[in-house]
This record gives sequence, structure tokens and C-alpha cells, in this order.
Amino acid sequence: MNARYQRQTTVEQIGSNGQQALANGRVLLVGLGGLGCVVASQLVGAGIDELRLVEHDCVDVSNLHRQHLYREHDAGKPKVEMAYAALHALNSHVNLPHYNTRIHPGNALELASGVDLIIDAADNFATSYLLSDVSMQLSIPLLSASVNQTFGYVGLFGTEWPSFRAVFPKIPSQQQSCNEVGVTGPSVGLLGNLQAQEAIKLLTHQPTLGGKLLYLDCWQYQVSTMDVSGARETSMSKVELIDQTQLRDSDYVIDVRSDAEVQSQPQPFKVHSFQALTSPHALTLPSDCQRVVLACQTGHRAIVAGQRLLHEFESSGDAPHVAALLPR
Repeated sequence: MNARYQRQTTVEQIGSNGQQALANGRVLLVGLGGLGCVVASQLVGAGIDELRLVEHDCVDVSNLHRQHLYREHDAGKPKVEMAYAALHALNSHVNLPHYNTRIHPGNALELASGVDLIIDAADNFATSYLLSDVSMQLSIPLLSASVNQTFGYVGLFGTEWPSFRAVFPKIPSQQQSCNEVGVTGPSVGLLGNLQAQEAIKLLTHQPTLGGKLLYLDCWQYQVSTMDVSGARETSMSKVELIDQTQLRDSDYVIDVRSDAEVQSQPQPFKVHSFQALTSPHALTLPSDCQRVVLACQTGHRAIVAGQRLLHEFESSGDAPHVAALLPR
């Protein structure tokens, strides 16, 4: 066994067998923000075989307090390229396929094909729902975490445990991003390290958090776990996720953004209706409507509107298919 990994192979739970398991492990990591930087550094340092990096954003100096793979001179450059360079310098023996792209319904299955674990470090409900679907379709566990301000959670989903959609069947109408409510770097570091620890435990075939959510208050140092093993997907979690290439001529497309947003950035496809859908019961659909497609800019509001529609249709007993459009 490589002397490089002697300190971790000395740990009883890992040993030489565990290190060999890590050396064979292949992981898809989506998101190279604060969580992703920590997870990537830990897994590459641990000596896994392959870490697929997916990120579409660029480095911003306002994020450097928690995104430690980047430096000031990286500002404006693609995160995935800068992360690749830093991680390759850390451990040149790890395979690091990297993709400067947004993950979407058109590429998600291909990006996840053949991995042992999907890690969701995007901290975005639309992406988490998409990765949940991929996890269930390919029978690959999904490891997801989220953090803002000074608290967050980490959990394992899919395969023998409930899906992310089952545990979080209704997403909040407005997602609180770190840009809006803030976040401390150490809080991201703690949750990211817990996420990396769970990944190493899973890859080395040790007992994991599967079926539980671990909540951590990084300011008061309070830790709790919640048993979610009995969670099941509900009708509200059934909004299909598609991208623009999967639109059909028969779809009834609704843009749920405000008038100002629609005017400043029109959609590049035909839209049949423009409304925020704050009162979905007021929506009138064509009698031959087979699928309603909701669109916005990021996909979050489209999913929220889709869940409202499903709830409304469920109570009336007449539900067409509902889909949300995610950006490429």
C-alpha cells in the first residue's frame, strides 16, 4: 500500500482493504462552491480512483472566504478549471474528468454513469431533485448537504434509503441562498467535511447515515439526527424535470416569472401563458392538454409552481402531467 496513505490506513475502520476500496472508488461531484471545495480536497487527498467535477460558474472574490481551492488571481475564471489545477497538484494520481457545464436533464445520466456515489454539493433544490431522479434511476446513492448562515444538514439518499424527493417532498417557495442570508466559512467547512466523511465511509463499506438526516448548528455546537427511513414520495414531489430539448409541440408552456423578468430576458421557446401562479386554481388549461410545463430562470420557481398545480389538481381529481424546465 502506498506510504502516502499510511496515516489513514492505520485507522482501524479503513485499513488496507478500505484504502483499496477508495483506490477503486469513482464519484460524481456536482458543485464546486464551498461544500464542493472541501469535499473534493478530502476525497482527492484520500486517494480515490476518479472524481468527476461538474460546475458551470466562475470564481468570485466574495466567495473566497469559504471556497479555498481558489485564489484572488482566479477571479472571473471557470471554477472547474481552477479546481482541477489545484486538485491535480494535490494528488496527480487521481483521475479528474472535469466539465465546465451546468448539470441538466439532458446530460445528468451520462455524467453519473458508472460511478459509485453521486455527491450533491450544489446547495440548490432544483439540482438536488434532478440528482435524486438520477440516483433512483441508476441505483446510485446520493450524498447531499446544505448550509447557510451557521447551520446545515447532510444526508444519504436513494438505493436502500428514501430518495431526496421523498425526504423533501415540498421545496420552499423562496430558497434562501448564501448570497441573500450569508454564511460563515467554518460552517461550510464543517458540513463539507461531514459530507466527505460520509463519502469515505460509504466507499469503504462502513455503516453510514443512510436513512437519517444529520443537522448541525455550527454556532451553538448542537447536533441532532432525524430518522427519515419511512419517508415516501408524494404526489407533490412528482414534478418531472426536463430541459428545452425535451419540449413537445403539444406542451402547454407557462412562464412563471414577473413581467419585468420576462421582458428583460424572454424565453428562447414558445410560451403559451405568463402568470406567477400564486393562485393555481384560477388556471384554465386547454381541454386537450397532456402536459403542463412551467418555466422560470433557474428552475426553482417552476418546481414550486408545479407542486402547487399538482396539489390543486389532486384535490380536483383531474391532473395532467406537470413538468418544470431546468436551464442548460
